[in-house]
Amino acid sequence: MSTSCSMGLLILSLPMLIKTLVELNMPYQENKQIKVSDGAIHKADVAVTDSNGHAIGFVRQGDGAYQVVSDCKDLDQGQIKKQKDFVNSIKKRYAYNMVVAELQKQGYSITEEKKVENNTVRLTARRWKS
Repeated sequence: MSTSCSMGLLILSLPMLIKTLVELNMPYQENKQIKVSDGAIHKADVAVTDSNGHAIGFVRQGDGAYQVVSDCKDLDQGQIKKQKDFVNSIKKRYAYNMVVAELQKQGYSITEEKKVENNTVRLTARRWKS
């Protein structure tokens, strides 16, 4: 039986976020201040720099989830799209890492991984019952 679903993503694990950034070869800084377009300054727990040279930070909220904050001042629509794509690549790899970790925690092992249309990854996991 296979299941497919779509969902929003909450980033809840800072260690898993850092693991994801390392896997994506994205240098990161911890505890960095980021000034956003409206002039507000946010203390990001982790920050990376996008291809436009602008900081993107992950700020822990009261509920424990991390909010993405970025400086998009003076960016045109194409650059904003590139920034969103950059963040989405982080979220996608983070989601992959969280799914694999949860499957392993439940005793599953990944037996197959395929990239299919639209850069979707299909995982096959099995657990042997004794």
